[in-house]
Amino acid sequence: MKKIIIVLAVIISACNPQVEKETAKEQKGAGFFLPLEGEKFVVASDSLTEVWMNYIKAHNDRDLETIMSMNTDSISIEDQDGRLIQGKEMHKAALDAWFTAEDPKWEVYWAMPYKAVSGGEEWIIAGHQVTTTIDGKEKVQLHMIDGQIVNGKIKQFYIYSKGIPEPPKSALDSAE
Repeated sequence: MKKIIIVLAVIISACNPQVEKETAKEQKGAGFFLPLEGEKFVVASDSLTEVWMNYIKAHNDRDLETIMSMNTDSISIEDQDGRLIQGKEMHKAALDAWFTAEDPKWEVYWAMPYKAVSGGEEWIIAGHQVTTTIDGKEKVQLHMIDGQIVNGKIKQFYIYSKGIPEPPKSALDSAE
């Protein structure tokens, strides 16, 4: 009887399909960047998001010392008007003037860290609502940045912006 049970157990287990164990697959990535032919990108660590959020907090706090400590020495920024800001001193002067003239405030509404598969470069793309005040009048724009982070420091970023149009006037507004 024991032999029959053993034979049946062997037959049953032999008939069951083997469950394939999931193995770590090589990340293939997606997307492209023309200057890096063949490069693909994957989602990176949220530690990059944390670096960027701390960077924006320092901007909102007007903490130029912290901002400068978070930049690489060769920081490079291309703003929405195509102006190129290179180096910490130029960045500090530009921010100081902007803080005084327009009192900008940032609210990050999304962020996505990503990493180059073969090259290993780490980047973050993030959307911000930026409110500036000029002569007492607030202006709101949407800014998107694409920034490279190296060893926890901001190496470079590009800024793209879009104005938010005024809402259409209603018939009630026209009557006033």
